Amino acid sequence: MTKVHMQNPAKASLQTIILAAGLIITALSPPAVSARGDKATVEPAELNMRTGLTNMRNRDYEAAADNFLQSVYFSRNHYNPQAYLYYAMCLKAQRKYAKAIEAYKEHLKQTTENAANARVDLAECYMEINEMDQAREQIDKARGEADYNEKRPIYAMGEMSEKLGDLGPALESYLAALDQKPWKYTEAWLGAARIYVKLGDYNRAIAEYKDIINSTIKNVNWTEVYYNYGNCLYKRGDHQGAIDRWLYAIKADPDAFDCHVALASVFDEEKHLSSAIKEYESAVRCAPKGYDLTKINQRMLFLQSKLQQQEARKEVKPSPYMRQQEEQQNAPQSKKPPVDSGF
Repeated sequence: MTKVHMQNPAKASLQTIILAAGLIITALSPPAVSARGDKATVEPAELNMRTGLTNMRNRDYEAAADNFLQSVYFSRNHYNPQAYLYYAMCLKAQRKYAKAIEAYKEHLKQTTENAANARVDLAECYMEINEMDQAREQIDKARGEADYNEKRPIYAMGEMSEKLGDLGPALESYLAALDQKPWKYTEAWLGAARIYVKLGDYNRAIAEYKDIINSTIKNVNWTEVYYNYGNCLYKRGDHQGAIDRWLYAIKADPDAFDCHVALASVFDEEKHLSSAIKEYESAVRCAPKGYDLTKINQRMLFLQSKLQQQEARKEVKPSPYMRQQEEQQNAPQSKKPPVDSGF
């Protein structure tokens, strides 16, 4: 930022006015003229950056990634740390972790700004491909670069511990990231509640999920909240409560695979065949790419066969003769004295 060195109040006021006017003129001035044509057009790097941000806000990450890559291409000497950062974030959102790692590295190579959040993002990508040593290295660097009150690197330590199955240290990190109540760090709060579920402390987990639902925190993954809440109630034997929470989760995300499987299982357990089949079919429809559906398909076929047998028995209508025979068989038999055979 340009500093105005104040020699006297009058001169300082004039300089401030000129500077402010310059900013306004810059904001209102027409776009830079491209050297490739006569029409006034926004420079390609800036145009692609703006378009990419719009696509990113609309969660069209594939299109946004292409925009940011084009922005880098049109930048002088391919120097565009911000475009590399957004490009990496889009790749991460698409779960293209190997490419995202390279993009984050390029951003870190170019940027002169605080990069703690980018390092945490990079660490999370390493976690997804099980390169935990590299993840830990980036988290340590992020903690060194972060501001005093920045909690995200501490949260990332919880993420890594959870992935490694170290539930105690994971819970400690999440609670440390939450700090004092009222809690506002959504991801850390969800992480702590999730650990309580994994530890089998269902009462504590339910209490946390109730508080989350009644809180004012934003960007909550309601599918995760209600799915885990439902699991806790199911473990305690409250099937109806679990079903209600899983239905809430599906309302938040109709393609919530785990919720459809959970509902199918409880309906299956309670012999509600039609409902179980419906949920198994929904689970197959929205199953993650590469998921082995063999067991689900086998169970669904078995229940469909069983349901068909039940319906076939209901549809059989006995003939008058069959009804007469059934009545005779069910009629009480009169007891007659034995007949003297004559011997």
